[in-house]
Amino acid sequence: MRRRAVHPLAGLMILLGTLGIVYTLFAHPTVLFRQLLFVALFAAAIYLFYRFVYQRRTSKERLSYLKAVRQSKKLHPRSARKQPKPAKLKRPLKKRTATPHLTVIEGKKGKKKNRASF
Repeated sequence: MRRRAVHPLAGLMILLGTLGIVYTLFAHPTVLFRQLLFVALFAAAIYLFYRFVYQRRTSKERLSYLKAVRQSKKLHPRSARKQPKPAKLKRPLKKRTATPHLTVIEGKKGKKKNRASF
């Protein structure tokens, strides 16, 4: 089965739109020109808003981010040109010892709660 390239309703909408534009071009060319001019002005307004308002805000955020990165690099220098360390000899692993400051508290492990006494 072949899939259709365009859904029938979408094709009908495209056909009617094309007929409407052609009819308006021949019947009322000034209205068509005015509509196209309005769409172009609207698109230009959106572009200018993005270019001068939104992009400036993001560029300020970007500049502050880069400044913070520079400060972080000054505080925590990471020397990439360190000389390689000589290979260490493997030592046997130390056995973990229990921490002396922790104690086990014996509780009432064997006694079951009487749930009916609530």
